[in-house]
Amino acid sequence: MFDKRNQLVFYANILIIVFGLSVIVLSDFITIAFLLIACGALLIFEQLKQNKGAFSISGLEKTLTVKDTCGTQATLEQKQNTTACHVDNTVFWFKSITPMGSVGNFSINGQSPVEQTKDGNNQYQVCMALPANPKATDGLETVLKYTYKDAFVRTEGLLTHTVDDETDKLRLVVELPEGRRISTARAYCIHNGKEEALLPPLISGETRIETEIDHPKLGAQYCLQWTWPEANLLKKISCFIK
Repeated sequence: MFDKRNQLVFYANILIIVFGLSVIVLSDFITIAFLLIACGALLIFEQLKQNKGAFSISGLEKTLTVKDTCGTQATLEQKQNTTACHVDNTVFWFKSITPMGSVGNFSINGQSPVEQTKDGNNQYQVCMALPANPKATDGLETVLKYTYKDAFVRTEGLLTHTVDDETDKLRLVVELPEGRRISTARAYCIHNGKEEALLPPLISGETRIETEIDHPKLGAQYCLQWTWPEANLLKKISCFIK
């Protein structure tokens, strides 16, 4: 919850409250005791407020749709409810967009991003401006879309999501085209450099994979991986012609 320094401050504020309660029990200085308790409670409230993340996300669903059996064309749609935890937040950044193949055509709620950059790890970041009204602090329905080209041409595919903001629920979905069935699928997360297996994903109709995680860990990368047979020669030719 807190780093070491903040933990010490938190415990000190708890001690102020405990001392105030002790004064009530052991002396007649009731007014002073209530002031101590109120000060301790107020300090804890302010500390929690200051340490709260800039945003909280609810109901995040990330859906990858591969359009052809060769894996050359795909779209990604990320839906979420974005809540600004502080009224002075004016922009929201979608981070950690992995550049598999060629990535482009970014849109947020049907509009072009305010800004688009790459970080030191060569991952894309796109920015949206928050409306200048209280709606963003109450929750804003947000849809990010972009396209992939030549990203899933191999026999192994991967959909990932890095938890950059506090999130209550994460759902990853992969929809594959008919004619090239799924061979295997697994879900896992990487946190602090360690890989952790998750419950097996649900596979529907040999073309849809999904997994759902409650309260994903902040800073962790969640992965939905699948394998499918290599496209035969006829399918490769048809994809090339298209």
